[in-house]
Amino acid sequence: MNSKPSFETRSNDELGNGIIEKPTSATGFALWLRKLSVETGGIERVTDEQRAKNPSKVWNACTFWMSANMAVATLNTGTVGGAMGLGFWDCFAIIMVVNVLACLLPAWTATFGLTGLRMTTFSRYSFGYWGNLLVVIFSMVSTTGWNAINSISGASVLAALSDGKCPQWAGVIIICTTVWIICILGITWIHQLDAFLWIPPFIVWCVAAGTGARNFSGDAIKTPTGANGAASAISFIAVIFSFAVSWINCAADYNVKMPASTPRSKIFVATYIGIAVPTILVQTLGAAMFSGTATNASWKAAYHAYGVGGPLKMSLLPAGGFGKFLLVLAGLSSIPNNIPNNYSFALHAQNFGPWALRIPRIAFVTFGFVAAITVGCCAAAFFEDTLQTFLSIIGYWTIIHLVVIAEEHVIFRRSRWSNYDWDAWASRDLLPFGWGAIGAFAFGFMGAALGMKVAWYTAPIAGLIGTKGANIGHELTFAFSGVAFPVFRWVEKRYTGK
Repeated sequence: MNSKPSFETRSNDELGNGIIEKPTSATGFALWLRKLSVETGGIERVTDEQRAKNPSKVWNACTFWMSANMAVATLNTGTVGGAMGLGFWDCFAIIMVVNVLACLLPAWTATFGLTGLRMTTFSRYSFGYWGNLLVVIFSMVSTTGWNAINSISGASVLAALSDGKCPQWAGVIIICTTVWIICILGITWIHQLDAFLWIPPFIVWCVAAGTGARNFSGDAIKTPTGANGAASAISFIAVIFSFAVSWINCAADYNVKMPASTPRSKIFVATYIGIAVPTILVQTLGAAMFSGTATNASWKAAYHAYGVGGPLKMSLLPAGGFGKFLLVLAGLSSIPNNIPNNYSFALHAQNFGPWALRIPRIAFVTFGFVAAITVGCCAAAFFEDTLQTFLSIIGYWTIIHLVVIAEEHVIFRRSRWSNYDWDAWASRDLLPFGWGAIGAFAFGFMGAALGMKVAWYTAPIAGLIGTKGANIGHELTFAFSGVAFPVFRWVEKRYTGK
């Protein structure tokens, strides 16, 4: 009698010449994990039958993103406009208009989860088997960077609460460790927790808005005029846009267990509400809090000492001991904010090849956790420049990702899901190489290099606007990659047939 375990699923491996086999025989440890609803799978496509057994709900798409965006990092992003010299009403107008439009993009890509594939794996159909390695690398870098930035934002609040007795590096470790534990448990636990994790920070922001309102001022910082004013506005638009679209490379990952019959419109609306509403509200509060630094010297000193945690602490001072408790909740809001980054980091990494697919998801989650702590502790010392620079660069890459996926779907797949071979997701022989996407990627970053404005570099075209320059790298990235991809992709299809 054969003593080897039987195999329940077989799929093409990523070399296209074999199979990846998964044993169905479960050890005692595996049974224990299953009873606890711990996720043990990887990036394999979730079939209709698997989704029917333990489906996610449409409202999970809303509460998940509500929890992720109702965070102190969102508050921090709202302060960037004031730091650039913009008045409150300038910041509010940009926050409102840009988010209303930009949040449509991750809401659209969230519907891709109905394919049963995570976003980085789905990208193989447009970026190609080898070209998709660019997606993998940049997605891992962006999620690690966001992990660090979000953790630093939360750690600054804990540092302000403790008057510096809890240094930022310690706060980063606390937040990242908690996120790591939740991400190890997997998507079922994440959805269950995120159904409620948005509520505590929502209470914090409501109280802070009330107790700190007397120090907010719409006129404290005057609207800048001329070329310099335009440069500041354009650069802040880039920051807000980058924050909104940063979820594009993982938005689909949390909907792969929804029944295939789920209307895409419902996922779209739920995701849009979950991202847009908290982002607009909390970023606006951040802009208002920064205005307090212009009217109150103690607020300004607190901001310079602890970053966004400073004015938040000053806002909650009238609430006494309850305000201190709320500061703890505000700092811990970075936990659900970081869950998408640490969880999806592992899914991105498994797209490196057959060898990566054989490594347990938990191992990659742990690697991402260590990377986030390392980067977070180092970046805390230069946080303001790090935030602006990182948001800009991630925005360039995200635009290229979106352009390639959208043009492949609309132009070359004619917007028909039936034109995708879902069984080819892991096959090198059936997927394109990716020359079209590689060409678009190169041209897109050429546009970014001509128009970017970050702390350490002002591009030639960006430098033409105002005395310090303006970030127009996003617009040029979109134009360059949008024109290049259809041309390169058409050539690739003509000569390779894929």
